[in-house]
Amino acid sequence: MAPAADREGYWGPTTSTLDWCEENYSVTWYIAEFLSNLIMIIPPMFGAVQSVRDGLEKRYIASYLALTAIG
Repeated sequence: MAPAADREGYWGPTTSTLDWCEENYSVTWYIAEFLSNLIMIIPPMFGAVQSVRDGLEKRYIASYLALTAIG
């Protein structure tokens, strides 16, 4: 694959030689691959909801919510 366009985002210039599924910084200046990050937020959200339903300790809920921040 060819390198991504010279579109610089908030975190600096793109240094990877691979551009997998989508263009970097195409939706927002802060997120390189927007759809990939959006999809990776969904599983931890389900984990947090299930932790609440199961009555688990708050540390489990906090862990899942921390994973949503990472994406």
